[in-house]
Amino acid sequence: MRQLTVVEVEDKKNELVEKLSTQYSLNRISLEEYERLVKYSQDIETDKELTIFEKIINEHDLAETKSTDTDDDIREYSDKDYQNNITILSSRKTSGTLAGGNFTTILGDHKIIINENDLIKDKTVLNIMVLLGDMKIQVPEDVNVIVKAFPLLSEIRVADSLHNKNSKKKLIIKGNVILGDVIIKPI
Repeated sequence: MRQLTVVEVEDKKNELVEKLSTQYSLNRISLEEYERLVKYSQDIETDKELTIFEKIINEHDLAETKSTDTDDDIREYSDKDYQNNITILSSRKTSGTLAGGNFTTILGDHKIIINENDLIKDKTVLNIMVLLGDMKIQVPEDVNVIVKAFPLLSEIRVADSLHNKNSKKKLIIKGNVILGDVIIKPI
């Protein structure tokens, strides 16, 4: 196995730190963990340390697919139906089949349209992060929307008709909204 040059090690470190930043922005790791790992990355000098650092970061990606909430038990899903969307300083419209996903909007506008056939599971979890932006989610009236997201100087508004407790399909919204708006309304 050939040794990486100093430039290659630095490039790989930068790539891994960028991946780590994405994990932090999607709430997969805490601020303390993020800071600790960034500090660790600054001290990396060998290929072996770089390999260990990469394994640590990849473990966080694997942890995202595991649910720790017993009341939100989630069945296995197909990778193509689990969406990861990041909208920064732009506007985006998303629709289609959905088994769950991570939706991050920073200084942007994201519109998510969910039709009746798009929710392929009885319980679908959307992890959202809105920072200085807007997110509009449109769902059918026969879906029960449960919001567990935390607003900070923000507004999360759900239409009354979407609190259908007898509905078979559930859409659970988790995450954080900081200085932004999330509006959930019927189609």
